[in-house]
Amino acid sequence: MALQLRILSNVLQRLKTTKPIATGYLYGIMYNDILVVLTFSINEYDSEDKNLIDYMALQLNLPADIYCCGILQIGECKEINPDVFKDIDITDNPLLLKYSHSTLKVQAYFYMHQKLEATNDFTIISEDDLNQQFVYIKLQATLPLIAQDENILEALEEWRKNIASGKIGIHFPTNNVYLFRADDLKDTPIKDILPVSKDREKSLRESNKMSHHVGVADIIYAHMLLKISGEKNSEESIKYAPVLQHIKKSFNSLECNLHIDALSLVNLNVKSTELHAILVESICRNIRLIEMQQKKQSEETELFKKLPEILHFKPQGCGHLFTIAYPGNFTSDNTIEYRKALHKALAFNLTRPYFRRGNAVKFNTQENETLMNPHEALLYKGITGKLSVVYGLYSYHHYMQDNFDDNGWGCAYRTLQTIISWYRLQGYTDIPIPTHRKIQQCLVDIGDKPSAFIGSKQWIGSTEVNFVLSTLLNIDARILCASNGEEISTLIPQLADHFDTQGTPVMIGGGVLAHTILGVSYDEDSGEGKFLILDPHYTGAEHLPTILNKGWCGWKTKDFWKKDAFYNMCLPQRPVTF
Repeated sequence: MALQLRILSNVLQRLKTTKPIATGYLYGIMYNDILVVLTFSINEYDSEDKNLIDYMALQLNLPADIYCCGILQIGECKEINPDVFKDIDITDNPLLLKYSHSTLKVQAYFYMHQKLEATNDFTIISEDDLNQQFVYIKLQATLPLIAQDENILEALEEWRKNIASGKIGIHFPTNNVYLFRADDLKDTPIKDILPVSKDREKSLRESNKMSHHVGVADIIYAHMLLKISGEKNSEESIKYAPVLQHIKKSFNSLECNLHIDALSLVNLNVKSTELHAILVESICRNIRLIEMQQKKQSEETELFKKLPEILHFKPQGCGHLFTIAYPGNFTSDNTIEYRKALHKALAFNLTRPYFRRGNAVKFNTQENETLMNPHEALLYKGITGKLSVVYGLYSYHHYMQDNFDDNGWGCAYRTLQTIISWYRLQGYTDIPIPTHRKIQQCLVDIGDKPSAFIGSKQWIGSTEVNFVLSTLLNIDARILCASNGEEISTLIPQLADHFDTQGTPVMIGGGVLAHTILGVSYDEDSGEGKFLILDPHYTGAEHLPTILNKGWCGWKTKDFWKKDAFYNMCLPQRPVTF
């Protein structure tokens, strides 16, 4: 059967931002004679740079079952040497993808029978298409790590080899299913045995609890079980009596916990035995990442008592999750060179952070936890014309949260908290969301308010919001003014430009009310514009349907603004950093 080719649309979008001439590697998943290309990396040729990302090492950062599957050529590159295909073992027919910036087109070739065969039979698929065919499995475990003479690397390697032998079980707690290497379910597709949603589109739409950050596929959670007994009928147990050897000696040891947090991206038609092997591979990749980071830590600094930390990311426009093992107690400063190398290898923008702690995906939000991005559920509902909306993630802050009664006076404080949450979740800052008292203290410290302001119920406006952002986050902001509510509509082009270029939430204050603007739309045919408003005056629980159905987050017409009120808007700017 001929190999079918599918390419994720995100790959083509990212290719547009690459250098005019470059080479690199392709990564994808093989199943049922179909190759799905999900991502790529770009080669860098600076031999002096110790942070260069090796293409095979990069494979460890990808969810299990994604492997290097081919070669990428951008622009007019040298004729390809067939030897470059020798390390690609996901398929007998590796892929060559050529991309031209001048035509914005790709040409695909399979390496078959020692020569390149062109193929025009490939399909561009979207993230939604991917979601219909694949599911993420997030496997977690905590293992005891005992290192003799503090040799953590040796202990990690021993765990990895034990797990690679496959003598583990997997438990899926959602529907209490167990999976072992030798399993009666070996010919059953995983979609028939795992808790995969029957209505996947609906589950994503209602998935504020779990995966709105992920946005690619559902997440299934799993835990690892270690087999501690031997095989019932193994040759060893039949032929030999137990032998115990006791060696008494003194040595230094280090005991800690090894936290596994591994990802796999699995096709729904994969059989259970194949799934077991994929999950074993995901754990081994996880430990290998930790080993590599621990080795680097040991070489550069004194031995860290805290093992490297596993975090998962989904960079904007990437289309898949990405796993990194960072040093224990890492900061943005001590990971800057590694992150810079990642940005270059993946052809990401060097002016925006993608791999800081604040960028990490938050998978499980607890009940009554602050809602994230409530506007996404109604983004296109009843909207025509050009749409310009907030970029990335934010949390919805409103009256009465945190067991604090600010009903009637705290709306601008809550709007400010929402804006600061945006900077946290985009990775620009690690400062906690400030309380009302912290905000008041800041304004007193800079001389804007008298000391009696602390602990009061006095309002603040866009000017004070600007002062706090500048003081706590070193953020600049633009101020837009409208002499009345009618005039705000004339500012839609400027607001649209803000969301298209900066992407931050906008605070607007007028009269005694403050709101957050998350986006605008403008229909050239009708001349009408709308405003996507997040209302901080909501006093209820974190219940998304109520918030949407009652209009606390929703599209508003120009009539929403009071005709006799003066309005100021604070437009926070995005720092140029990564």
